[in-house]
Amino acid sequence: MKSILIIIHLLLGHSMYAQITLNECIENGLKHKPNIKTAQADLAVAALKSLDAQSKFLPQIALAYEYRYNPIISTQIVPTGLFSGTPTSETQAIRFGTKWQQNAGVTVYQPLIDLSLKSKIKESKINESLANWDLKKAEEDFVFEIIKSYSQILLYQLQSQESASDSVRSYISMSMLEAKFKEGKVLKTELNTAKINHNNNLSAFQKAFSNLINEKIYLNYLTNISLEKLLSDSYTPINDIMDNTPNNAAFESSIDFQKFLTKEQLLNQQIQTEQTQYRPTLGVQGFIGANQYTQSINPFMANSWFGNSYVGLAVKLPIFAPDKSINLSKQLQKQLTVVENQKEEFKSQKNKDILQNTNTIERLQKEIVFAEKNIALLKENLDIYQARLQTGQLEASELNTQESALQKALVQQLQLKEQLNKTFMDRLYISGNLLEKFKK
Repeated sequence: MKSILIIIHLLLGHSMYAQITLNECIENGLKHKPNIKTAQADLAVAALKSLDAQSKFLPQIALAYEYRYNPIISTQIVPTGLFSGTPTSETQAIRFGTKWQQNAGVTVYQPLIDLSLKSKIKESKINESLANWDLKKAEEDFVFEIIKSYSQILLYQLQSQESASDSVRSYISMSMLEAKFKEGKVLKTELNTAKINHNNNLSAFQKAFSNLINEKIYLNYLTNISLEKLLSDSYTPINDIMDNTPNNAAFESSIDFQKFLTKEQLLNQQIQTEQTQYRPTLGVQGFIGANQYTQSINPFMANSWFGNSYVGLAVKLPIFAPDKSINLSKQLQKQLTVVENQKEEFKSQKNKDILQNTNTIERLQKEIVFAEKNIALLKENLDIYQARLQTGQLEASELNTQESALQKALVQQLQLKEQLNKTFMDRLYISGNLLEKFKK
């Protein structure tokens, strides 16, 4: 009995200045969880890819150098007859060039109009938004897990306290029957039944206390807060937060729904990119450099280098691209249809979940009210029975029966509270604003 009182003191005797809050757990968890860091890294990569796509419109500058040997100098047919006083059709084969040649220069290309490139830049920005939603989804799932664990700790703590009080009460009943047994006023079987009831309460207490410790160990895993602190400090309640959770979930603003919208946006943009792949492109292209022509290897021969440069508009009109899919637009349209169907199914499922969740919460709340009323009546009866037993007006078996009935009612109440707690957690998740409510 003394050990139970010590544990009750530990459960209730926390320092009022050493408290753990839900927001503290969430902040610590988001800082240290590897999968959150992975999602953050994916977002950073997507942002870099977006910058890379935008850089395609920057001037493209290239240095070029070439030194080559021409074993066979190309020959061209020159209409020499056109240069005579009386033009004729006479031609002559003339070789142009030297055996050795080197070229060096700088090429510059500045894109001006490229609809396909612009569309790909928009694609990259949408992909970045999608990565951002993935990060938010990872944070939402993780925060939800922390909230569930934190809430479960509060519930197990309450169960431990109530189980400890039940053990104290059953101990009093058992002690009374022991005294009556020594006086020869109750049977051994009646005393044994009282001991069984007390042992059941002790077992329920040990189970609740073990669940409480295990859940704190799990919260330590989630948040990286020291286990010593989680075991010793008290926890601020979150009942007001649960009570203020909206019944109607605004799933249109939820992360999952926004991901569907972003996927649709991406597919539509990819379709637009596919449609622009055969559009003309326009840019400014320029070159400045020099060429050397020699009959032998001599990179520094005087009077052998000749400057060369040009600048102008470059227009390209793709006609056929064998590396492009001939039915990519149709594939993307099919994917778009799939995402639209998934979005509609998501909306229907959320509506169903909202209605079922609300109905379950209302039922459990009513059942808990009835269970609490029954427990209050059973406790009142038990006090009366204990008093009557003291005066010899009651059989011990009746007290044991009342003790057993109270145990069953308390177990039922705890089960209902656990179900309600889980259902509240589900409603919080369905509501679609979990991060806005808890992430600071």
